[in-house]
Amino acid sequence: MKSQDSSRRSFIKGISLGSGGVLLAPLLRQLSAEAAGAQAMFPQRFVFLVKSSGLTPAAITPSSLLNKRVGSDSYFRTVLRDHALPKSLRALEPFKDQVGIVQGFSGKMCLAGHTSYFGAMGVHSSPSETSSGNPLRATIDTRLSSRYPSPFGHIGLALRGRAVGGAGDPIPEGTIYPGISALAAGRELPFQASPVQAYDQLFGSATGSANGRKRYAMESGMLDFLSDDIRRLRKEVPAAEQDKLNHYLTGFEELQERRTKLASMRDTIRRSAPELTETYESDLGIDRLKSHFTLAASCLIAGLSHGITIRMDNLEHVYAGLGLTEQNVHAIGHGSGSNGKSSEECRDTIRSYHIKLLAGLAGKLRSVPEGDGTMLDNTMIVYMSDSGEAHHGVLHEWPFLVVGGCGGRLSIPGHYIRMPEYGQAGHRTIGNLYTSILNAYGDPIAHFGDPDFELEREGLRQHGPVHSLMS
Repeated sequence: MKSQDSSRRSFIKGISLGSGGVLLAPLLRQLSAEAAGAQAMFPQRFVFLVKSSGLTPAAITPSSLLNKRVGSDSYFRTVLRDHALPKSLRALEPFKDQVGIVQGFSGKMCLAGHTSYFGAMGVHSSPSETSSGNPLRATIDTRLSSRYPSPFGHIGLALRGRAVGGAGDPIPEGTIYPGISALAAGRELPFQASPVQAYDQLFGSATGSANGRKRYAMESGMLDFLSDDIRRLRKEVPAAEQDKLNHYLTGFEELQERRTKLASMRDTIRRSAPELTETYESDLGIDRLKSHFTLAASCLIAGLSHGITIRMDNLEHVYAGLGLTEQNVHAIGHGSGSNGKSSEECRDTIRSYHIKLLAGLAGKLRSVPEGDGTMLDNTMIVYMSDSGEAHHGVLHEWPFLVVGGCGGRLSIPGHYIRMPEYGQAGHRTIGNLYTSILNAYGDPIAHFGDPDFELEREGLRQHGPVHSLMS
């Protein structure tokens, strides 16, 4: 067996590629790692899904565990296996062994209110609700993915609109800066609000293409050149790697098919985009969001990126595609119903759609073999809000939903975890949570983010990781 593995390593190392070499190189590196039996060499993937209007703790707590939230003055942990997930999380039931519900971490060092901007993932305060200010450090999402370099680095995708803005403000298209993610101090991560432009930037830039029809022709040429290398790989790669290769190439083939469809239906799409679903050019937010998730899955599977942050919505967004046409997210957060549904029913409807998209992404990653498991085993998907536990978050608590195997580095998957309430002995902050995650992935940082001075005055320790979260 040892000599066979050695032969596989030598064979894979000797494969040469043509025009598609840059795009297919991540696959060959991964196949080489598998042939070497080096599980630790597999890249880890990080997906952060950031919603607005708060993530209510009770809404993501199994009903059988709601009583554990009352007067919680101690650390509580249990497996989720024997507890039915709330209705809005039901799409994750097939992944329950890799679902983690994390509650009780506070974030009072951040800006409370409608949004905490960079603070949600950078653990510091922004100037005001009308200004995101400058990020003080790389946020948790980009800091994690920077440990696993990829051709496109960390990718930001978003729906159009501002985190906080008046109805009269223009709705930006293309590249936007929502103020939630940063690559370094003072260096904000750009987000792409247009699925079509996101595709162009992620897959068209590989050819140095121009605009318009010329750009499309060059992109098609890139995919054609890639097909030549695909055919060569299918002939040369050992049979044991064929299954992995086919999964790897699915993202390219799906994008090529979608691109062809868009070209043939461009005029029709422009005339009647709201009537068309699952298209990059639709004006419906749910279609754009679904397109972003398709792009995210393709980029992760192809190895073009190991880190993606998706801005799920914003306060001015109207979920017309979910039948909530009468009120935007802001109004719903303040208690207004929409189209015959109460505020809570509207929030459940929106969350259910988000979780359905999350489950779809998890399913695609679980279908891709990797070593002795799947890509989902080496992925951490985090669903959270930029305003903590409520529409107007006071940040005594900041709930998180974690999906994926986390590379076996964290003891979160498959568990419900709650920290002691704010001000109680043993209470910890999101800075402690992020420090735990970073340390688990090999980042030796002593503590991530700013302290909560009120907790410091009470003599409550908040420096360093929470070791019980680390495997």
